[in-house]
Amino acid sequence: MPAPPRTRLSRTLATLDGATERLARAVVTLAPWPVFYGMSLAVAGWVFTHPERLAQLHANKLTELERRWMAGGAGAAIVGVALVYFLVMLARRRRSGAWSFMDTVGRLNRALVPLLALPFVAALRLPNIEKDSPKSTLFYAALAAAAVGTGVYAWGRRRRLSPELEEAPGAARASAARALARGAPWLASLVLLALWAGYSLFFSRLAITNHHALHTRTPDLGYYDNIFYQSIHGNPLGCSFLKTGYHGSAHFDPILVLLSPLYLIYPRAEFLLVFQSLWLGAGVFPVYLLAREKLEHRGKALLLAVVWAIYPALHGANMYEFHSLALISPLVVWLLYFYETGRDRLYWVMLGVLLLCREDVSLLMCFIGLFAVLDRRAGRTRLGWVTIAVSLAYFVVVKLFFMTSPGIIMSGKDAYSYAYYYAELIPNRNGLGGLLISLLTNPVFALKVMLEEPKILFFLKLFLPLCFLPFVAKPGRWMLAYGLLFCLCASRDAVFSIHFQYSSILFPIAFALTPIGLKRVEDSGPAAYFGLDGRRLSRALLAATLVASALVSWKFGGLIENASFRGGFSRVARALTPEQEATYAWVREQAQAIPRDAIVGATSKMGPHISNRMKAYFYPGRAATVEYVLLDEGELKGKDLSRHKAAVKRGELVELSRRKKMALFKRGKPAEKRPPKDAAEPDDAPSGEPEEELGKPNKAAGGAPPGPESTAEQDEDPPPRP
Repeated sequence: MPAPPRTRLSRTLATLDGATERLARAVVTLAPWPVFYGMSLAVAGWVFTHPERLAQLHANKLTELERRWMAGGAGAAIVGVALVYFLVMLARRRRSGAWSFMDTVGRLNRALVPLLALPFVAALRLPNIEKDSPKSTLFYAALAAAAVGTGVYAWGRRRRLSPELEEAPGAARASAARALARGAPWLASLVLLALWAGYSLFFSRLAITNHHALHTRTPDLGYYDNIFYQSIHGNPLGCSFLKTGYHGSAHFDPILVLLSPLYLIYPRAEFLLVFQSLWLGAGVFPVYLLAREKLEHRGKALLLAVVWAIYPALHGANMYEFHSLALISPLVVWLLYFYETGRDRLYWVMLGVLLLCREDVSLLMCFIGLFAVLDRRAGRTRLGWVTIAVSLAYFVVVKLFFMTSPGIIMSGKDAYSYAYYYAELIPNRNGLGGLLISLLTNPVFALKVMLEEPKILFFLKLFLPLCFLPFVAKPGRWMLAYGLLFCLCASRDAVFSIHFQYSSILFPIAFALTPIGLKRVEDSGPAAYFGLDGRRLSRALLAATLVASALVSWKFGGLIENASFRGGFSRVARALTPEQEATYAWVREQAQAIPRDAIVGATSKMGPHISNRMKAYFYPGRAATVEYVLLDEGELKGKDLSRHKAAVKRGELVELSRRKKMALFKRGKPAEKRPPKDAAEPDDAPSGEPEEELGKPNKAAGGAPPGPESTAEQDEDPPPRP
């Protein structure tokens, strides 16, 4: 009996609906993605073959002919991608006997997602984009990393082996696996040594070149060079440039005394630059060991070691002369590695070494102790409380007995106060108490200070290369609180810049937390909550981390020349011009001509070249007592320049050698009469002395005057060192 017309109509409509749905699904699955991938290839190809037209492309101002060529290239790329799809389906048809059209297309769509990163990488080639638009730079890097991570997640789907391979005996594969397991430790060690050597050689050479270009200053390379020299000659932590002739008026860092015997290898400032590069580059070892411990995979651990070596903030700390604070970077990772592996004795040894690096490191150690208190593993709580107690006790003892000021933010005539670093939150100049009052009574204003655009960019430059994984690692993320407050509450931009040493209190902890965050993603709830596979998501995030760190390093790091990277306030000199080589040869010749026991005065630029002696001072701070003066007259301003010229005219200073504005003088006949008190230069805080010596901002003097490759950034003054 035939079906009623209504029933036949219903079946026909249902069939039509199903066909329409399948057609729509096929169109959505197939049509857009080859087009997107073809366009990505075409844009990237145009950018890399026409770099001189990148600015016009960015402004959408190509000629009509160029636009047509681009459209033709995009069409050809789309056809090429479609051909790849067809060839893959044909190969699968021959292997399995079925076309599996939708399944093959879906897999290819997911596998080729990393191609979508190409336009964003191409956009990053725009000249000076990192300086003119850092927000766009970071955004493009994030999108490229997301595209690669999405593709890697798709690649993680388990591929079915052919029946022959599934049934074949696994002897060959087992033998290959055993051979790989035997060679893996040696291969990993060689890769780590190569990373360390490559990093150390590159940044040692770069730092020395920058120093020879006269881009370094007495604050801080001259300070530390003098500290090493005096420490090895019987005056621990002595520094003739500073108040009281003692570094304890600014910081207490006895690790420098322990390291000072190494200074005898080459007792000049270049030794400190090479030593710092070797020290910071060695961080690849604890990063690798901690990552291997947490992720149980050598390959993943090596990738994180690579991320350490290319990390922009590490490069900035390395290239800003020399600082004891920067030395904590690899030590913090070692400390947390010993903590995670339960090696308590080595943990306490490393804690002691860290406390010797600088007095305020003990405050950071309190937050590491807080992490241990919050950790629920057996024995960790007591270790955390002891860490906090030891760190606070050390801080109090050092402040009371070894430094010239007991104040946390320093005060008094014999100390260098850095309260003005937080001037916005200490409006009445009432020290740490004023800062706490601002935080407690006006949290909205404090939040506004912490969320200023430069600080958000600083935050992104630190954590985007790590895909924000440190914030997944609880309770360890509490260790970041001290560094974030320290940097984001500051008013001085040096503190929240990756080009200075201050980020050293943040990024080592972030690196230690990254493998812990990856392990948590792999093992626990968040991935499953969103219906994702934890192991695949962990691999995808690691791939995204590698891409993000490489792109951010390209635009903001020191390995590749770009418009953003600086060592402190100055652009880094990557090669010496003939003029710079001749200038440095003259400076070195003059420095060597000065007798070792002479009392020498120098301006800031010349200081690091004569600081390896017992009596080196700022000029004109002690003009009446110095026997030799090595200066760049371009650094003297106002009254200081007038007094210097008057001293030369009276014959008190006799010129021995000159190169343009640089000159070496020797004291001649004694001054006939000292100027009146109100006109004389002060002994311990001359107007020409750098801001660090005054403990307050001084834009007019002591900054970083333009060098051979002057930029506007070089005109800023160096910061005091909190």
